[in-house]
Amino acid sequence: MARDLQNLLDHYRLERAVLVGHSMGALTLWQYLRDFGDARVERLVFIDQSPRLLTDAVWPYGICGDFDARRNAAFLRELEADFAEGVLRLVAFGHNTRARAAYLENGPAMQAARGHLRALAPQPLIACWASLAAADYRDLLPAIARPVLLVHGGESNFYSANTARFLRDQIPGAQLSCYAGVDHSPHLGARERFIADVQDFIGPC
Repeated sequence: MARDLQNLLDHYRLERAVLVGHSMGALTLWQYLRDFGDARVERLVFIDQSPRLLTDAVWPYGICGDFDARRNAAFLRELEADFAEGVLRLVAFGHNTRARAAYLENGPAMQAARGHLRALAPQPLIACWASLAAADYRDLLPAIARPVLLVHGGESNFYSANTARFLRDQIPGAQLSCYAGVDHSPHLGARERFIADVQDFIGPC
């Protein structure tokens, strides 16, 4: 995915790009910086993501604070058995109580999401998850030299405020904006605020 991004920049001959990544997109941006550097990057926005998904005895800032290698192995088995249900359960049984209630109610929106996920080919996505779960970008953070805006959902399904503060403290000069009452997708849950924050961060063209 980092190579895809580089190919996109090449195709459109983009320089001084403002790159915005949510969740897996943030991981993609970190991999991009590792592989290609920041010569073509002007600014970066990372939305509600940890630099390492898996937790362990000394790293509590991954998924839900308790998603260790054993739990990840169990999750991969869930995905193999029923990809759609595995994804929906991961989202539902995190920190956000509204997501849990929506899953248990199993209303039309949840059924539509399940149908969409079941239409996808699971194996490439399972392989993608395994790759993401193996990644660790903590060492990269202090070397980020471009201006960074961090946007965190105050009721994120997956990440605590401590995760967001860790990123802020590790990335030199990073700005952190926490959106109270918003889940893992603050750019959707508070889109007008998000647009305004990004525009302010970018500044006048």
